[in-house]
This record gives sequence, structure tokens and C-alpha cells, in this order.
Amino acid sequence: MPRLLIVDDEHAIRSMLAHAFARAGYEVKTASDPFQAMDLFDSESFDAILTDVQMPGMDGHSLIRWVAEAYPAVRSVLMSGYDIRCGDCPFPGRCELLQKPFVPSVAVAAVGQVLRQHLT
Repeated sequence: MPRLLIVDDEHAIRSMLAHAFARAGYEVKTASDPFQAMDLFDSESFDAILTDVQMPGMDGHSLIRWVAEAYPAVRSVLMSGYDIRCGDCPFPGRCELLQKPFVPSVAVAAVGQVLRQHLT
């Protein structure tokens, strides 16, 4: 069962996505901000992270940079309605961008895709 961490400052989005991924067979944890996510990474292991880009305090790009450096096996998916920085991603193949708005099944497919790419 893949382990996923969902990071978003909006409770409704975290809840909706957690439910969709649990139904798809993932073990899911959620965090309301990048700092809480970093604490979870320090105490648990994850196969992937799904994070919003725009959050107070630290953005999703900074979070996935930290994850990529501290936990290189973890794959990342960023969620954003308007992102101009993913084109310069220093982690090609380890990070994908999910454009908002989306339905939960698209998020499940995106995370599944980055995990499958990691296995091949």
C-alpha cells in the first residue's frame, strides 16, 4: 500500500483528497502546512507527497526541494492553478504539476503515474 502525504492549507481540499486516495488504496496522512509536513517526514516514511503550491509561510516548491534533498526516493506532485516555476524544476521525473481545478480521480492518477515512473 503506497504511503502518501497530502499538504494543503485548506481543510476541505485535504479531506476530499484524503478520502479519494484512501478509496484508491493509499495509506494517507495530511498536513495543514509545510512545517507540519516536515515534522511528519521526520517521524514517518512516505512514497509520495501531494502539495499545494500557494500556502502561507512556505510554498510547495520550497517544501518539495526540502523533501527531494532529505528524502530522495519520495516522489512529488504539486497542485496549482497558476504556476510559473515548475518549468525550472531541478528534479525532472521526480515531480509533476497538477493544474487546478481538477477532480480527485485526476489527482489519484497523477500520483500513481509518478510512483510508476519511479519503479521503471
